[in-house]
Amino acid sequence: MKNSVLKYYQLFIVGMWIVFALMIYTQFLHVSAPLEALLFVIAVLMITYPLTTYVSGVVLPKAIEKKEFAFFIVQFILFTLLLSFLYTILIKGFVKLENNEVFPASTMFMGIDRPFYIDFLGNILPAFVPNIVFCATRFFKEHYYVLQEQARLRQTHLEDQLYLLRDQINPHVMFNVLNHIHILLKKDVALADELLLKYSDVLRYQLYECNLEKVPLGKEINYLKDVVEVEKKRWSHELEVNCSWHIENPEKVISPLLLIPFVENAFKHVARLPSQVGFVHIDVSQKRDELTLNVENSKANFTSRMNVSGIGLENVKKRLNILYPDRYELAVKNTEAIYKVTLCINL
Repeated sequence: MKNSVLKYYQLFIVGMWIVFALMIYTQFLHVSAPLEALLFVIAVLMITYPLTTYVSGVVLPKAIEKKEFAFFIVQFILFTLLLSFLYTILIKGFVKLENNEVFPASTMFMGIDRPFYIDFLGNILPAFVPNIVFCATRFFKEHYYVLQEQARLRQTHLEDQLYLLRDQINPHVMFNVLNHIHILLKKDVALADELLLKYSDVLRYQLYECNLEKVPLGKEINYLKDVVEVEKKRWSHELEVNCSWHIENPEKVISPLLLIPFVENAFKHVARLPSQVGFVHIDVSQKRDELTLNVENSKANFTSRMNVSGIGLENVKKRLNILYPDRYELAVKNTEAIYKVTLCINL
């Protein structure tokens, strides 16, 4: 992107110099010989180009970098006066050449036999114009680069923040599952083997398929299904788990691991008491660009005073604000008996 902008900027500058030269040439062509007008244009460019390029290409960038704008204004004025001084000498030189009949007499410099300071003051505006035009062009270029760099740094910061938040989503769940499998190996090897195989699919998705900015919704839903199956096998008859999946277009894309904290939170805080069979209800539906997730779990009475938000839910709220600003709605219902989360996202 930067190289492309630089290329167009250079072409624009070349075009401006061509226009500048043609304007001077056509202006003086009507009042002087073609050769004299051409030589005058060449002389003007030889004076203007190095000074203007130095002011816009060296002095201005340094002033922007060091934020010395007052000093730049002083330098700009001095270089403009210097250019006006050189213009005056150039014009006096062409007047002398015409007086010595090197060029035919023309109306190009008619009435220039004035005091030097008068011509000098009259040339300040012609000297000011190219300086201000090329400095303004260079300023917009530098400003554009600053905006691009700020956007790049902001994007990098957001990406780093997203990776950090995503990495914090489920370490406790992984440890709990692996610990559960370790215990099962001593009691039910077949179930432990089945659980380990299913959980390997979960880990494979987390490790190898979530490095993209977006993933197909179908893959994310399959990942949720695998997580639910693992939890079902872990808790068996201790939990009642009901799921509903209605996905209109599995190829719709979504940020990876965005929904899993709500599911994990439900299984983490669901009531699991000998006298009370807990439940987890999950409903996911997608129609056109709207995705809706409902997750509800039962709570034991004493859990009503517990903090059930968890680091995962706090992190996913931050991710939602970064990835889907003003495009999502999150509602939480927290009573003594149930905890319910409803998330609606405009994909």
